[in-house]
Amino acid sequence: MDAAGFIDRWHRVILLLGGALAVASIVSLWRPGLSDDYSLRTLAGSSSEQFGTLEQFIDKFAGVELAIIVVRSDDALSRDSQQCLAQIVADAQALPAVDSAAAISQAPVLFRKMIAESDIVRGLLVSEDGKAASVVLQMRDDSDVRDMPRSETVAALKNSLARARQDFPGHEMVLTGPYVLSYEMTHLVWDDLITFGLWGALAATLVLVLSLGSLKLACYPLLVGVASVALALGASVAMGVNTALNLPMLVLLSAVLTIANCVHLAVGHDETRGNAQATLRRLLRPCVGVVGTTVVGFAALAVSPLQPVRSFSLLMILALSAGLVLSLAGACASLSHRTTIPLLRWPIYRLLRATLIAVHSKPVFVVVIFAALGLWGVALTSQLEFNLKFLDNFRPTDEIRTNYEFVQRTLTPMQSIELLIDRRDGGPALTPRAVQAMSTLAEEFAGQGPITRAVSVVDFMTFAGWKLPDTQTAVDQRVALIESTMSAVLGDNPLAAFVNRESGTLRMGFFANEGPTAREKIALGDAIQQRAQELFGDAYEVRVTGLYHFYAHVARDLLRDQAVSLLASVVGVFVTMSLVLKSWRLAILGMAPPLFAGASCVGLMALLHVPFNTVTSMMLAIALGIAVDDTIHYLWRYRQCRARGHSVARAVTATHLTIGQACTLSRIVIAAGFAVMGFSRFLPIAYFGGVISVVMGVALSANLVLLPALLLLVDRYSRRAEATA
Repeated sequence: MDAAGFIDRWHRVILLLGGALAVASIVSLWRPGLSDDYSLRTLAGSSSEQFGTLEQFIDKFAGVELAIIVVRSDDALSRDSQQCLAQIVADAQALPAVDSAAAISQAPVLFRKMIAESDIVRGLLVSEDGKAASVVLQMRDDSDVRDMPRSETVAALKNSLARARQDFPGHEMVLTGPYVLSYEMTHLVWDDLITFGLWGALAATLVLVLSLGSLKLACYPLLVGVASVALALGASVAMGVNTALNLPMLVLLSAVLTIANCVHLAVGHDETRGNAQATLRRLLRPCVGVVGTTVVGFAALAVSPLQPVRSFSLLMILALSAGLVLSLAGACASLSHRTTIPLLRWPIYRLLRATLIAVHSKPVFVVVIFAALGLWGVALTSQLEFNLKFLDNFRPTDEIRTNYEFVQRTLTPMQSIELLIDRRDGGPALTPRAVQAMSTLAEEFAGQGPITRAVSVVDFMTFAGWKLPDTQTAVDQRVALIESTMSAVLGDNPLAAFVNRESGTLRMGFFANEGPTAREKIALGDAIQQRAQELFGDAYEVRVTGLYHFYAHVARDLLRDQAVSLLASVVGVFVTMSLVLKSWRLAILGMAPPLFAGASCVGLMALLHVPFNTVTSMMLAIALGIAVDDTIHYLWRYRQCRARGHSVARAVTATHLTIGQACTLSRIVIAAGFAVMGFSRFLPIAYFGGVISVVMGVALSANLVLLPALLLLVDRYSRRAEATA
């Protein structure tokens, strides 16, 4: 028994098993639900050296999970403002997720003004103009606070600010910080996914009804698509994988690619007059080839050092594999003895006839036009706008963006480049040389480029105009003086944020604004590290870390991963087509439509000024993967026609008027599903949806015009070569 016969015989068992697993997966999404872990390791965990250094920084000093509340009024040191800050601090300290809180209101009243004007606090807890003050909350890791998830903590902080606004009118307040942003950004994406996912499903349903002529038939691809998504998400729950920001791509791609296969099976079923086994035998190989090419591209991401990327790769492979099996089994159950009656049949038939006439009459002109457009798209690559600015992911009026910009304008930036400084011989790191080196670094880099200021233990040692100590004894005495005088304000160990007593490690931070590219951020961090190593000398080891530097490495790694995935997709497409079609010559011709789709994608991004970032960079590989779907089906049918003895011209005509219908319908369904995402508040997804929906039309034209023109031209020149020989 061949594979088609096996699936036909056992399709009910396969569907029952798949349905049961899908239902169980949906139940698991309700309880225990998708992971609610928004920690740095979950969202950006990596096996890289940079992440290891960042973890050491977090272990030795304060973590990077901060929540920041800014209160602005006419005078940040006024009685009302200080009472407002004190109330917010008290509410925050009652939350189990809050490890510590820092605010100017905690300083003694007699010394509050002097402390607010010092370099230690100015720009951090009190703004330069004295009108805004902040509450900086050091948050615990989500894994340490199981009884109160981050969603409840953020909600509690927002409720605290709502009460403060009522109790202290005239005060402007915002809540932001990495701890809050990671939660709000993820849920913004999830909310948009639910909203626009439903609209996309309705649009796809409408197109499927018009395409297949029956609501019952339209339910077949929709149910299979939903089942494949549910199984992938259920697997993420079972394996404890956090989908986080990858969720929209996982849902969209797995559903869209599965539905496209179902449409091909539904339309192809008419030609076999309801014979399920005949349909599967005819379309099994190209359907497997389509999924295989896409799986190769995602499998290439498994080598990424980023854990979320590897998880996304695994879940996409599971979703596509499950969707393939269910689409084949579902075709046996849903399409037998049913004939599709597309309401769009005649418009599509006229379109196919028109393109066929153009292809047969002027194949050279068609190829030249497509070649010129493709080269133009490649040439526009130089005009791509590489933009990794965090704020540009949101629309200008979005609350996440406005709150972040408010803090950037009012206080010191939230992200920083951090130095970890250790003595190689294990001795005390805080020496006169170390103090002088940090002072020099602050003078050289503060105000340079995006860096606004530097902070270190030197700020404490020069408090109130003190001079830098120049002997070890003077350093030790200064430390003792700081600890005795500032413990009432900053706690028992006021230097804990800059000196780790157990390991002897020193910390120095450089706060920086957003703006530079990832490469420029990395170069800046490396320059600071190199200069610091020169100043400290060989007796010290200086390492660079911090969110500003780490996220630049993450962005660079993601772009590299996309390049690897794109290359693997191109190779995978060619190899898979060669195996499916059993002809490397046809595979070479088949590379033209997906490559043209990729070039068009780049050209559209450049023309529409779509920023090229870690999300939109995926569009190239995805455009390639989706475009090759129709190419494989088209060439497979063409190969079958040629095997029956048809001439090239007759084979192209027969293929065009049969498989062309399924190609057109599947592209319309995919474009409708993606186009709705263009309204998302998360701009990378909006760009993704808008560009991909247009690229689907471009890919369709390449498969229905460029590909048959190439087949006819190659045949024409082959016959001429044979005649002259």
